[in-house]
Parts: sequence; C-alpha cells; structure tokens
Amino acid sequence: MENEQEFAVSSNGDRWLLSKEEPREEIIVVHRANQPSGGHETRMSVDAFLGQTPSAPEREALLALLNPDHSAGMRSDEKTPSLSLAEEYLRLGGSRLAKVDDNIVSTRKWESEPPEAEAFWKENVEPMDEKRRQQVEVHLPSISET
Repeated sequence: MENEQEFAVSSNGDRWLLSKEEPREEIIVVHRANQPSGGHETRMSVDAFLGQTPSAPEREALLALLNPDHSAGMRSDEKTPSLSLAEEYLRLGGSRLAKVDDNIVSTRKWESEPPEAEAFWKENVEPMDEKRRQQVEVHLPSISET
C-alpha cells in the first residue's frame, strides 16, 4: 500500500508502519507480527502507540520519524535536551499530559500543579518555538495512559 511508511523492524521480523486510513485520512500505527507467530496485524492511533512501553525501540523509531531532531547525533545512553526538560518538569510535580493526534502534539492540564512546576514550564518550555516545544511534550505521560 502506498499510504504506508515502515519505521521499525524487530530482530524477530515484526514490522511497524505508519498508515493513512481512508476515508478520514487518519494516521495510524500498524504492527505486523512475524509469520512464525501468525503474521497478525494490529492497528492503533499514534497516541495509543506512544502511550505503550515508554522505552521500546519501535516507539523511539516513531518519535525519530515524527521529529527528525529527536535522535540526531545522540549516544544511546544520552538524554536529549527535550527529555531533560520534560523530566525536570515532572520531577517538580508537573501534571500536563501529552496529546498526540494525527501527528499533532499538544498538552492538556486539568488540575493545578505546584507553583515550581508551573513556573518551570512558563520559563523554559512556553517560550520555545512550536517544534521544540513539541519535542518536550512527547516526553510527557500520554493522555491515553490515564
């Protein structure tokens, strides 16, 4: 199908692809299991996929595809600046959740958060351009995890 783009393959032959679903042109993640395990296919929203297993290689591959600067020039044990900012915000008690829908990243906040976390977000994340801010947001817990 020409509306699919492979972004990860595991050592056992499982494959992950981004696919555009017609007629709504929704972008979804397709997982195709290897043939020895039945070759089953599962489909889910990008948001649901990113909400699964935070350190999975296929999740990192999708983040790199959606945001090419995500992994450029990084050692495997090195944190990106965006990950460091997200971790510090969460350490301060930040409560925003990431919402990824059709490759559009945003955050939602329903409850108050400690003044330190709010001040950190306003000083360090809000002033960023949209692309850099989204790089931080994808490291927050996903709205689909709640």
